[in-house]
Amino acid sequence: MRPVFLALGTMALFAQQGVVAPAIPPERPKGGLVDKYDELPLLLGPTSAKAVLAHRGVFRDNLAAAQPSTKVKARWMAIQQPFTVLVVFGSWCSDSQHQLPSLLAFDAAPNPFIELHYLGVNRDKVLDPAAWPQGCTSQKPSRVPTVYVFSLQPGGAQKLVSYVVETPPRAGQTMAEAVLDIMEGPLAR
Repeated sequence: MRPVFLALGTMALFAQQGVVAPAIPPERPKGGLVDKYDELPLLLGPTSAKAVLAHRGVFRDNLAAAQPSTKVKARWMAIQQPFTVLVVFGSWCSDSQHQLPSLLAFDAAPNPFIELHYLGVNRDKVLDPAAWPQGCTSQKPSRVPTVYVFSLQPGGAQKLVSYVVETPPRAGQTMAEAVLDIMEGPLAR
């Protein structure tokens, strides 16, 4: 109780003198790293859709608006070739917060041929090569989100088919639709 009285007394003293009281800094989370700009916790390294959705409310809020259409769900389930989709994102990044939910929605309807992986990065976008799924050659993303699509080759090797950087290539397209275009396209065969 004593600190509360001191703080209130200090604010009352400042108010009498016409001085604005200094802002009380937000409480830092215990453990883990925080973003240097928004002071919120960072989600770093390999993670899951469930962890992303639990991490910041904006991902959950955007997921509600990003539910795939019946047609997109059917396209997702129709994929019959093994793919690894690796999503490199920043939990601090507004583009990631906007684009990821269309892919996060597929956690509820997994396709056994598609492995979805999520890697959180700091603002420097540096990733430990060991964080990448086995067989996938590590890449250096310049912007986030970047979604890499790898196809499983005979003998078990993973081949980078293509990737989407920051926003889907077509106006009005979701990140999930852009990834589906890659998996259904001629480069994937």
